[in-house]
Amino acid sequence: MNLRVKSFLKIFMLIFILIFIYSVAIEPSLLIVKKYSINESGNLVKNDIVKTESESIKVVQISDTQIGSFYSTKNLKKVANKVNALNPDIIVFTGDLIDYSNKNPDIDEITAILSSMNARLGKFSVFGNHDYMYKLPRYYRQIMKNSNFNLLINENKKIKLADDKYINILGVDEILNGNPDIKYLENKTDKNNFNLLLAHEPDLVDMFSKDSMNLVLSGHSHGGQIRIPFKGALVTPPYGRKYTKGFYEVNGNHLYVSSGLGSTKLPFRFFNIPEIVEFNILI
Repeated sequence: MNLRVKSFLKIFMLIFILIFIYSVAIEPSLLIVKKYSINESGNLVKNDIVKTESESIKVVQISDTQIGSFYSTKNLKKVANKVNALNPDIIVFTGDLIDYSNKNPDIDEITAILSSMNARLGKFSVFGNHDYMYKLPRYYRQIMKNSNFNLLINENKKIKLADDKYINILGVDEILNGNPDIKYLENKTDKNNFNLLLAHEPDLVDMFSKDSMNLVLSGHSHGGQIRIPFKGALVTPPYGRKYTKGFYEVNGNHLYVSSGLGSTKLPFRFFNIPEIVEFNILI
């Protein structure tokens, strides 16, 4: 092996080690807040337009904390502080609170942290596939109830706003372990007001009729956890493979897929910083 090849291999190994350290020890502990403005039809608009409007509803989404081996309640406290600093009108959690590997979660501490999150018009959640595993369904229901999150399982709740306007929040059950009822929810949409659907798995959006939802918020895919430049998500789960991260328009339904907060199976994140997402909805 000549000197040039040896030098190349040393540089390659150094880069690999640095990427490994970053993806395990640095990026998973980072946290960003993304902010978007959405009009009445669910389309993206420029953020500065919100400042000129008389009425907007601030919805803050968190997703996929996967509390367990790779994500602690200390991380969750950091999230709660960030969320409260945004002064949300509505907080939504799109599933996978506790990782399936966590057999003895500290439900009291998790409840206390989620309870500390404040939203003027309410807090809402749906089941994720991990929330259905082992004894976690009982834990999840208990935590959501005691922390004042409205757990929507093929249900909707209309929130009255100013001037006889409403925001209609719908929650579909997750598909891998649950029983989503798409037809029922479509019958609960309100064509005169804004329909916001919470759906853990993003690929479920393909099952909805054209123009049935103004905005669909999902998680589940973690954005792949590891993303490769020019390729995107490296590995994604069932029903999170078609739509993996960010905005999509699917048959007239506007979808946002959060890359989430925690990690599962492997403690890696690369080109995929954990996120809180703020949506200013012009009503």
